[in-house]
Parts: sequence; C-alpha cells; structure tokens
Amino acid sequence: MSLCASIDTLSMAYLDDELAAEERRELELHLVDCASCKLHLDAERADLQLLRVALVPPPAPDTVKAKIARALDSEDQRAARAGRKRWARYALPATAVAAAAAALLLFVGIGMKQPHTQAIATVTHEVVRQQTRPLPLEVQGASTGSWLREHFAPVEPPQFDEPGIQLIGARATAVQGHDAALLRYLVNVGINRVSLTAVLIVDVRQDMLNGGEAVRIGNLTLHLADADGQPVVTYVDDKRIGYVFTSERMTMKELLSIVVTSDLIGRAQQQLR
Repeated sequence: MSLCASIDTLSMAYLDDELAAEERRELELHLVDCASCKLHLDAERADLQLLRVALVPPPAPDTVKAKIARALDSEDQRAARAGRKRWARYALPATAVAAAAAALLLFVGIGMKQPHTQAIATVTHEVVRQQTRPLPLEVQGASTGSWLREHFAPVEPPQFDEPGIQLIGARATAVQGHDAALLRYLVNVGINRVSLTAVLIVDVRQDMLNGGEAVRIGNLTLHLADADGQPVVTYVDDKRIGYVFTSERMTMKELLSIVVTSDLIGRAQQQLR
C-alpha cells in the first residue's frame, strides 16, 4: 500500500508522535515530493490545534478564586484549632488522670530549674546528640517489638493511647558504655508531623537520669531537663531500664503530656500496687 493511500492513518500517528524513527523519516521524505499529502497533514495539524484550544478550560472567575482562598484559610484555622485541642486532651487513663494533672500543674507553676547534676552533661546530652544523627533504622514497623526483645532486652517498646503516635522503627546504639536502643516515633499534631525519640538504656542507676526537675506521677518520679535547648523526660523502671524521651520540635509541656500517656506509666503503677 502506498503512503498516499495511508495518509489518513499516518498523519494522525505522525502528529501524535507514535511513528517509529524509520517510519517518521520515510513519511517526511514523502511529504517533500507529495504536495497533496503535505496539504492533508497541514489540515490535520490545524484541526488538532483547534481541538486543543477548545479543550483548554476557561480561567476561573475572581469570585470563585476568592471563595476557594477563604475555604482554604478556614480549613487551616480549623486544623490549627484541632491540633491545639488534641494536645489539650492528652490524659492518663483511670486513677492516673488526677496524678498526671497535678504533675502538669506543678510543672507549669514552678517552671524549669537549672540542672544540678553531672548526669545532664553525660547521659542526657549523649541521647540528644544521638537522636540528631541521620543514621538508618535497623528495623521498622511491626517487627520492632520482636527485634527489641531479641537484640536488646526483654522489654516492650513504649506504646501510647493516642492513635496519632506511630512507632517507625529502632536501631541499636550505646550511651556512656551502656547498651541502648533508639526508637523513633511520628506524632501527628494537627496538619504537622513531629518526630519523637525514645532511647532505652540497659542497667542504669537511678542517679544517672535524675538530673533536672523531678515531677511526681502517682508513686513514680519523672525528671525533666533541658539538654542543648531540647526538652528531655527521663524515667528508670524497677529493672534498671532507663527511658529518655526527647523531641527537637516540642516544648517541655507537650513532651511531658505525651510521656504520661505511655503504657510505661500504667505498667509501673500496676507493679507498685
């Protein structure tokens, strides 16, 4: 079949850039010598251009743009209010609610005192330094708990009642000569996602993590400290596992509000009964 007889199909494929390189060159050479096929192709090109112009949507009226902008602003304000309310409703379950509320009121009332022990300059500062390292996690997702028990200690990763807090994964590390595991969480706060780090340290003494301000939660004592400008909350359980929580994008009050909702607090209180 000659190129002239197939020009309808060939012109459409040519304009849509669907021809192979050899076919395209052959057609272009044919168009140099065949005025009829060239005229047909030019007409197809003009029709295609008209169709493309016709399919371009008209610009939105200024009133529609203004309505969309107002709607987006309202949604941003709603999300910001929801984020503030979300922080406000963090609470301990059952009998721990009153103790946590009292601890937070005490914290707000007295503020942070200057750290007064050398532990702040060693263990806590080391944890803050490590959580800023861009090192990969060794395990991620649901396998974190089994990995922690196999490679670190017979403990469970801290869990939180708030559904917006997700355990991302963990990696092995060491803090001041003690085996440790760094756990990374993501916390949804309104439209923002904030990183939360929990470092678990094996065989630590109570006095190694008791620098800063002490806050009582029921029968337990948490310690709050500022390390290199970052808030830190520490706790040592009865198995001498130390827990250090920190986040570079939270205030101390926000960090404490999250920590007191962890299952660590509930488990420890059950053991003391």
